[in-house]
Amino acid sequence: MKDLLHPISLVVATLGFLCLLRDVPTRRRDPASTALAAVFLLSGLSFLFSITPMWNYLDRALGTVNLSVPLAQGCVVALLACQQVVLTYWGSPPEVARQRSRRWLAAGFAVIAGLLVLFALLTPSAPHPTDFTLYYAHDDWYAAYLTLYVTAYTIGELFLARACWRLARRSTRGSVRYGLRLVALGATVTLGYSAVRIGNVIAGAFDTSLADWESFAWTCGDVGAMLTLIGWLVPTISDQAQSVQYRIKQYRSYYGLRPLWLAFFSEAPEIELPIDRVDPAHRRRFRRISIRLYRRAVEIRDGRFVIRQYLDSAVREASEAHHRARGLHGQELSAAVTADQILAGIAARAEGAHLTPDQLTEFADSERQTSRPMDDIDALLDVARHLRRRPARAPHLERVSA
Repeated sequence: MKDLLHPISLVVATLGFLCLLRDVPTRRRDPASTALAAVFLLSGLSFLFSITPMWNYLDRALGTVNLSVPLAQGCVVALLACQQVVLTYWGSPPEVARQRSRRWLAAGFAVIAGLLVLFALLTPSAPHPTDFTLYYAHDDWYAAYLTLYVTAYTIGELFLARACWRLARRSTRGSVRYGLRLVALGATVTLGYSAVRIGNVIAGAFDTSLADWESFAWTCGDVGAMLTLIGWLVPTISDQAQSVQYRIKQYRSYYGLRPLWLAFFSEAPEIELPIDRVDPAHRRRFRRISIRLYRRAVEIRDGRFVIRQYLDSAVREASEAHHRARGLHGQELSAAVTADQILAGIAARAEGAHLTPDQLTEFADSERQTSRPMDDIDALLDVARHLRRRPARAPHLERVSA
C-alpha cells in the first residue's frame, strides 16, 4: 500500500512546491511563504525516502541499513513545525509570530535530534522497507523511538487541525477559509495513522502484532497528507489565478490603447519616452508588461497635454449634443466626447490653429475619479474604444520596446 500511495502523494507535493517556488524570490521577506514552500519540499522528501526503490538505494549509497526511516520521519517532524510557522504568521502580529515560530522550530529540531539518537541505538540487521515497524515492534529502543515520533506527530496534527479551524473562522477570504478547513480535515484523517502506530507500541509490549492494520495506517497517512497539501495549495492557486487574470488584462489593455497612442504619436512623436537612454543592465525590466503599459499610459497623457491648447469648446458642445442624442450618458458620454476632442485637437495642431482663451475648454473626462492604477488605464481604454478609426496623417512604426 505504501508503494502505491506514496508516489501519488509525492506528485502532489512536487506540484505544490513548484507552484510556490515561482513566488518565493518575490516574497523573500515573507516567512509564511518560505515556510509553506518548505512544507511541500519536506513532504515530498518524506514520501521519496519511504518508497522502496529509494529506500534500498539509500541503504547501499550511505552504508546504513534503514536510514530512510529517520530521514523520512525527520522531514515529517520538520514540516509539522513549518506548518505551525505558516499559521502563526497568518494569524498573529509579526513580533508575536517570530517568537512563536522560533519555539516551534526549536521543538522540531529537538525531536529530530532525539529520533536520530534513538535510531543509532537500534541494531539493524537487514533492510525492511515494507515492514520496518512490525520487525522492530518488540525492540525496546524502537518502542522509545516510535513513542517519541508518534507523540510529536499526534500533537502536531492536533494543533494543526485546531489552529486551522480557528483561523478559518477569522479569515475574510473564501479560498483561505476553504483551504484551511481542508488542511484541518487532512490532519484529522492522519490521526488514524497515529492510532495504529500507538497500537504498535502497545502490541509490542504484549507480544502481539497489528500487521492487519498496516494498510489502514498508510492509507490514513497518505490520504490525510494529500488533503493537507491540497488545502495549503488552494489559497496559492487562487492568488496565482488572480495574478494571471491581472496580467492578461494588462496585455489586453496595452494593445487596446494602441490606436489612441498612435493617434498622438502620429502628430507628436516626441511623446515617446527615451528607452534607449536606460542603463542596459536595467533594460530587461522595461520589457515587462507592467512597465510597458505604464509607459504607454504616460505617453498618452503627455499627448493629451500637447493638444490641450487646441481643445475648442464648440467641438465639445457639438460632440456632447451628438452623443446625447445617441443615448450616451455618464462616463461613456465623457469618453466619447473626449475621443472627438482628441481627434479635433490633433487636426487643429496639425493645421497650426490658434484659439483664444475664451474658446478653450478641458477634456470631457478630466473630472473622472481614478483611485487605483488600473482605473486610469480603464479611463483611457474607454476613450480608445470611442476613437474613430482613420488613417494617421504621418504614420510612424511603433517600436518593439514601446
